[in-house]
Amino acid sequence: MNSLADNIVGFAQILRQLGVRISIAETIDAVNSLTIIDNFDRDEFRAALKSTLIKNAEDQAAFEQTFNLFFVPPEAKQEQREAWDSKQQLDLEQSQQAQEELVFQGRPLDIPDELRDVYKLLPEMEKQRLQEFLEKTSTGHNVKESFQPVVENLLKSSLSFWQRQLSPEDLAQLAAARRQLLGYDELDHVVDSAAGLGGTGRNPLLYKNMQDIAEHEIPQVTSLIKRLAHRLTTRISRRFRMTGRRKLIDIRQSIRRNMRYGGIMISLKYKTQKIHKPNIVVLCDVSASMTKYVRFTLPLLFGLSSVVKNIESFVFATDLEKVTGYFRGRDDFAQVTEELISSSAQMGQGTNLYIALTSLEAQYKKLLSPSTLLFIISDANTLAPLETAGELSLISKKVKRILWLNTQPKERWSQNSAIPLFSKHCSMFECYSLAHLTKILSLNLTRQS
Repeated sequence: MNSLADNIVGFAQILRQLGVRISIAETIDAVNSLTIIDNFDRDEFRAALKSTLIKNAEDQAAFEQTFNLFFVPPEAKQEQREAWDSKQQLDLEQSQQAQEELVFQGRPLDIPDELRDVYKLLPEMEKQRLQEFLEKTSTGHNVKESFQPVVENLLKSSLSFWQRQLSPEDLAQLAAARRQLLGYDELDHVVDSAAGLGGTGRNPLLYKNMQDIAEHEIPQVTSLIKRLAHRLTTRISRRFRMTGRRKLIDIRQSIRRNMRYGGIMISLKYKTQKIHKPNIVVLCDVSASMTKYVRFTLPLLFGLSSVVKNIESFVFATDLEKVTGYFRGRDDFAQVTEELISSSAQMGQGTNLYIALTSLEAQYKKLLSPSTLLFIISDANTLAPLETAGELSLISKKVKRILWLNTQPKERWSQNSAIPLFSKHCSMFECYSLAHLTKILSLNLTRQS
């Protein structure tokens, strides 16, 4: 990095890798802002960058952490580089060791990189058990080269089991190690360090897995969700509407209105952009596999229903059940939850999304219009996946967009063969924390990705 402007560009690149949305125009604004501050004042410098690059409160932690790691004296930066190099060297050695150990009759096994990373995290005792299995199999009587695919499948099954035992935090760390690097050593060590540390002022509830949420945290979660839900109702449209306030001058209407005065602009007409208010339909999975997420999904339904007027809510398991009436005009979330759980026939049942979707199409087809956003909140574990995908295809042609909030960590999606089928007909997002929900609601959900 030769100049301060280069450093700002590099700083913005790191923030993007950490999930902060920063445009080129905002990066230019950040560089220009330095012309009106005292560059030697660290607080002014930080404030200038923060005001031009950060738009959402939840991104402040990433900004603070990255700023404190990136804008440091050369000696501190050298220490970071050395720590990063040591970590890289350790990872390289572990990868080489895994490469040498995962062999069959001297030939390397074809194991996906993500499972190799799982192998590196295994306890030594489990690694030893797998090595003994490979050794015995390789030297077995009448074991030929053609047996290798069978061994590979067995090993993949074992590593997939261990992958399912990893916590979401461990999975996220594994994914971060593969996807959060820029390819520049001078930036990557900051990306890695910032991704692995908690941010200053970070609200832990935002990043908490919702299956672990405590009873006393539900009111705070509900409040946060209601605040987030406002983003769905305040989306600025590209269309304009007439207004009596002094906003943008509507040239066409103003000329037409002043024709009576010979074209002299005596009376002006004004216009402003519309607030987009989509029609929303929410299908919430409350089957047995989703029981641990009910503390997340019910506050989500309650929060959305409290803020969004044009919303219809359903829960589903073996079939569909409309629950909009439970939430409308209600302020006591605990009472609503108690009534819903005690009266719903779907709570804790098996999942058949295909039947739920066919019921939606047959009984509530008026809700499926070109202006409808259809949310599905589910872990995608369902009976009849092929039929479900077919029904999703039909419904996707009737609505604006289908948005699937998947409560399973993205690293586990590869273990569910139904997800690729469903993803063809909807936009699927990882969503098991409020931080995920925040990111999703910050997108332009009315636009097809």
